[in-house]
Amino acid sequence: MNLNKRNRRKSGKVKAVANYLLEIGTEELPYKFIPSAMEQLKECCSKAFEENRISYKNITIYGTPRRLAVIVEDIAESQPTFEQVMKGPPAKVAFDENGNLTQAGLGFAKKQNVNPENLYKESVGNVEYVFAKVKEEGRKTAEVLKDLVPNIVLKLQGSHFMRWADLEVKFSRPIRWIVSLMNQEEVKIRIADVESTRCSRGHRFYGEKEVQINSPDTYAEDLYKAHVIVDPAKRREEVMKQASDIAKSVNGNVHLNPELVDEVTYIVEWPYPSLGSFDKKYLVIPKDVIVTVMAAHQRYFPVFDTNGQLLNHFITMANTNEPSALENIKRGNERVLKARLDDAIFFYTEDTRRTLESRVEDLKGVTFQKGLGTIYDKVSRMREISYFISEELNLDKAAVDNIEKTTLLSKADLVTSLVREFTELQGVIGSDYARLDGESEEVSTGIREHYMPVSAEGELANSITGQIAGISDKIDTIAGVFALGKIPTGSADPLGLRRAALGIVLTIMNKDINLNLSKVIENAVSIQPVKIENKELLIQEIREFIIQRLRIYLTESYKYDVVEAALSTKDPLADLKDLIKRVEVLSKLVQKENYNLFHDAANRIHRIIKSEQFNPTPDPSLFVQDIESQLWNCVKSINEDNLDYNELVSKLEACIPVIEKFFDEVLVMDPNMDIRQNRLSLLGNMREKFLKLADFNKIVA
Repeated sequence: MNLNKRNRRKSGKVKAVANYLLEIGTEELPYKFIPSAMEQLKECCSKAFEENRISYKNITIYGTPRRLAVIVEDIAESQPTFEQVMKGPPAKVAFDENGNLTQAGLGFAKKQNVNPENLYKESVGNVEYVFAKVKEEGRKTAEVLKDLVPNIVLKLQGSHFMRWADLEVKFSRPIRWIVSLMNQEEVKIRIADVESTRCSRGHRFYGEKEVQINSPDTYAEDLYKAHVIVDPAKRREEVMKQASDIAKSVNGNVHLNPELVDEVTYIVEWPYPSLGSFDKKYLVIPKDVIVTVMAAHQRYFPVFDTNGQLLNHFITMANTNEPSALENIKRGNERVLKARLDDAIFFYTEDTRRTLESRVEDLKGVTFQKGLGTIYDKVSRMREISYFISEELNLDKAAVDNIEKTTLLSKADLVTSLVREFTELQGVIGSDYARLDGESEEVSTGIREHYMPVSAEGELANSITGQIAGISDKIDTIAGVFALGKIPTGSADPLGLRRAALGIVLTIMNKDINLNLSKVIENAVSIQPVKIENKELLIQEIREFIIQRLRIYLTESYKYDVVEAALSTKDPLADLKDLIKRVEVLSKLVQKENYNLFHDAANRIHRIIKSEQFNPTPDPSLFVQDIESQLWNCVKSINEDNLDYNELVSKLEACIPVIEKFFDEVLVMDPNMDIRQNRLSLLGNMREKFLKLADFNKIVA
């Protein structure tokens, strides 16, 4: 028995299980809140059940615009009876010299609600303590739920919570009904001014106002009959299937953006498609503009032909299949889209009266950041940085010219009417307009891609023009903002510097670019229009900022200590491809059965010489024992500059027995200072071979 723990539990057998249903009915919930609330509900329920000793098999969460539901399978109908062994004061404190309970002993018995006669003594280590066995009968689960459920529901978090009527409680939207059933029996729950019944609500636009739920097992079926699909996964499938089917009626394929599909899933309870159309004259507008108007602004799905060309049709997902309602929905959607496309075609016509390059001068009137000049100034710095990168990569003249033109035009679309109206299309519009102006495909593609990636998981630029222009843009922003002293702190990062830093390293690593990022940082800092007191310190701060983004990214796939060991031996930004190779080899190495021997050898050398001064190269004439010569031969056999990292590991592994024998037979800190220095030099040279791969002192073995 482990008496160091404060208590012990013995669970009694639970005689029966049941299925439990909880449905919280509300006014229409914001679509973004529903999936978040579903996750929170599952987590909160499982935690609450565990804390209250309520066993269950599985928790399923459903969500629609008007309800959140929890179904718990095989929930125990009562808590198990359990016994706690409570540790009290030392026996010499609880009992007097005559063996009678003292006030301390009586107080302990009273606190535990046990008969003083039932207290007993037991030793923990060398000290005897008083113990009491406390038995607690399990409560009926239905009784426990009455207290648990309101707390769980009202603990949900989300934005723009509200109060209603004269109540003090807050929720995303007003709660209108509650269903709470244990099998076929009601479990009365009260939240705010609403008491649970067995009556749910059907679809708002159909006749079934109240729906009696027979049991948790029939919940989904009962509501399906009332035109409500409670399972969001099934609703999502229906949205995708119905949209695809109706697109085929015009020989088209629907573009199902996953984010838009998710959004639509959480704004309907009974999805039904509606096919709309617009005048073909609008197809002269860049495809991305029309798609953005439809998808991002109106929640419409665009339709394409088999060649990927946009058709003059779109699909909306209605929350009803009533014919007259569908016709009204279709006409309303077409009217709204026409108004938006009229604006777009006007802006497009006005924009295309001028070339993109003619707009570069207009950027002088657009401020980038106070202290960092205009967007025109930023573009000028981008051109300098991109030229520096091109020289570092030894690119040919054609590539350099394309990159220079890409950076020149990269921000020109910011002063076009279409981008002012649809800001999310910056870069996309510039690419389309550059193509219309007759610019090369490399340039037009680079303009579009230089903003990539737009998120941590976003697509990376594929063209060298987009890659170099993008790196130049991002590193200029980082260097400029850091020069102003506006380093991101906490979660605040209004200019997206963390995303920019990650975008740079991902582009270099994943697109196989041999670029010394540390040199690029130095170049970017040198051209900032800000007085910098200590350039070296600023460069170091930027390096650490980017390395931290790199560290976080790598630890998603590799062990933290492995990443740290690889980062610590050399400048990781000087060769990011090399860093990845070392991390991969190191990850395999630490998994080997005999890695501990490797680890111990590397770190024993590190501990001995980390603060010692020694000569760069040992003198073989000062070797006293044969093992010293053997170790030196090991060192010389490793020409790390001509080995890949797997070969380096093999060579180092071959040296491990020699290193072990060296430490067994040799006293490094010999009284003779010349011999001592020579042995330290020998170990120092061996250590350099290990450091070529990683700092093994950082690895937890």
